[in-house]
Amino acid sequence: MFRVVFTQHLDKLEAVAARERAEDDFDPEKSRRSERVMGHVYRLLETRGRAAAVDDRAAAQMAAQGIAPDEIAEIAFMLDLMQRQNVAAEKKARLATLVEEVGGEPNPMNLALAQETVYRAFAEANFQSERRHDGVRVEIEKTIADILKDHAEAPRDSVDHAESRLVVAPLASSPIVVHREAAAETAEGARSEHAAPPADPAPTPSPAKAARTKPLTLDEHPFVVLAEGVIQKNADAKAWDTKSQRQVRQISRLFARLLLEQGVVEFEDIHQKHLGDLDDLFGAVAKSYGRSPRDNHRTLDQLRAIGAAKPPSERGLVAGTVNRHFSFLGQVLAHIRSRGHKLDRDIDMTLMRRKSTERGRTKRGLLTEADAAAIFHLAFFTGCAGWKDDEVLIPGPHVFHRALYFATLMLHYTGARREEICGLSVRDVAYVDTVIDGELQRLHYIKVRTSEIRRIKNLYSERSVALHPELIRLGFLDYVAAVRALGYEMVFPDLKSPTSSSPLGDRLYDELIDGLHQAIPDAKERKKVIHSMRKSFGNSLKQKGIHSEIRSDIMGHSGATPTEEIYCDAIALADMLPSIMKIPIVTTHLQPQPIRLLPWVQDKLPPPFSRKRRGTDGAGLGRRRMRKIKGESDRCCEGFRMPALCEHAPLRSRGAGIRKPPRKETASRKGGVAAASYGDLWRRRRASAGRRNDRRHRHGGFRVTEPREGAFFVGDGIGVFAAETMMDGVQSRFVRAASQPQNDLR
Repeated sequence: MFRVVFTQHLDKLEAVAARERAEDDFDPEKSRRSERVMGHVYRLLETRGRAAAVDDRAAAQMAAQGIAPDEIAEIAFMLDLMQRQNVAAEKKARLATLVEEVGGEPNPMNLALAQETVYRAFAEANFQSERRHDGVRVEIEKTIADILKDHAEAPRDSVDHAESRLVVAPLASSPIVVHREAAAETAEGARSEHAAPPADPAPTPSPAKAARTKPLTLDEHPFVVLAEGVIQKNADAKAWDTKSQRQVRQISRLFARLLLEQGVVEFEDIHQKHLGDLDDLFGAVAKSYGRSPRDNHRTLDQLRAIGAAKPPSERGLVAGTVNRHFSFLGQVLAHIRSRGHKLDRDIDMTLMRRKSTERGRTKRGLLTEADAAAIFHLAFFTGCAGWKDDEVLIPGPHVFHRALYFATLMLHYTGARREEICGLSVRDVAYVDTVIDGELQRLHYIKVRTSEIRRIKNLYSERSVALHPELIRLGFLDYVAAVRALGYEMVFPDLKSPTSSSPLGDRLYDELIDGLHQAIPDAKERKKVIHSMRKSFGNSLKQKGIHSEIRSDIMGHSGATPTEEIYCDAIALADMLPSIMKIPIVTTHLQPQPIRLLPWVQDKLPPPFSRKRRGTDGAGLGRRRMRKIKGESDRCCEGFRMPALCEHAPLRSRGAGIRKPPRKETASRKGGVAAASYGDLWRRRRASAGRRNDRRHRHGGFRVTEPREGAFFVGDGIGVFAAETMMDGVQSRFVRAASQPQNDLR
């Protein structure tokens, strides 16, 4: 933290000095004096707090250092002036940011320590006047190292500075001033009078390390164990939602895998080098790392191999993701240190942060009014061929009221985030009777808040947003009433699949992205994405002269100052509505239509895009997944994958273990049923199924799984399908008639 603040303030002072040197009446000595005065002011604030004053003791110390009385008086004046103008302390939000950047929790203790660090950095930056006025250029890192070393050696109540190179010794009744050079010579002489101490004995391993006799698993690694403690603590405090917990767990386990790869188990053996190795790993993995649950079970070599197979443009995590990972790791390390474990004090998380190479406002493009109008001229707004994905962009007579229709409208007219809109509950659509233009009117609005349906981004996201009259004109309230009457909790039930936990906004993205590219053919080149609608909303408000404080209330951002954030409420809905109505209206060509829900929403059926989990009816985990959770084997006693033809497998899930015999081999006749060659039967059944699976194939309801010796099929190819095999010396036979249920095996 000191390094960051010191460097920033040093740059600021150098810029001020450069501007002063451009003046005709520039006086370098006067500039040095001003910087010296401010250095002493900040030194007093650091050592004595915000209530510091130049008392007799402080004045005596500064006089002993050779500071003139008029300069001491100027120091006292500037200190008093800063205190009276309430600028002696750094803003709390700034301190919290500094603490979080180094992986700490912005609690009162950490904020107080951060304030002292800021004072010290400001003081030392002011004392570096030789850099600005004498042309003395010393490497920043060396300067910082010297300052930190001097700070560690100097007593807390010192008001000395680097320029005078003085140390104030502990005071009894009168100040005793010792020059650094003399102190160094005395210390060197004292060391030379004594023989070198004997070498330290070889360190003995810790009891935990000595007791460890077998390699640790990933779950047993101390870093993973302590990380789970951090996750649980923040989960109990409701500081981290499920997504944050998952992200912390993912990066903690990845770092632990890296430590295990290098044989590091004890906390005291973790050094800055290992963070650097993790940073190198971030640059080697695929950019999509973490999106697949399988990444959590892959080895580091596998992750590197996947990344190496990608083109350079698809390799390496982006700066924002890397910074988030290191921020979470910093919090885990802080928790480890708070529990009394030894950690390398030289670990500095700020060194691992990456600077973004692109300005925030240029990462995504803005939608022009013409772009927005083109989107709302798409077929699913004006009339499409049908509700299916391949029909919504084809012009036709149908208008379906769904998320693709109303959620897209709300993105434009509310400026809310995609997930905030998609996860609305019917209870989040409300109204209030208020006076507008001297008349009592009913004002409709939405509540953006955390619910069982979805989370919100942060505390500042919770808000109420007035509904634009255009949304009401096009029937949004009638639509909400329709889905509420059907018993739905969600405003947009067509986005939810009972077998998926993916964000609801992802489904809207899948439905809308093709239409976006059709409306704006060069959207990718111009960086125009769905989130551009929110960005364009904010830009429209700004261009219309809406104050930033009102924009923050509408869009769910924090206030820029304590006055905006703490000492006032959000803008009233009645006052918010005129600002929202300044958004360009691009849907005047759309006419209100009778509410027409999607057929499967109207009939309360599962969504057609919902995928059944393998081996289930779509309402739970598959059998193989359940076996893994319970620790059971997914193979039967004979060694082939279940479900199989095995007496230990559940009857309803037994299949037939088969081995494809040579092409010319045929089955014998059984009970007068005409036998078919296995090759013919296999081809006939595979063709009738209409799909291929190398490991497993379902023949009219029969599951074909692993190869097994001695199995063959017989059947008439029409209504009866049978399998025979030898198991433990006993011939078994399963037959299913065409009229029997799919899983009813006889």
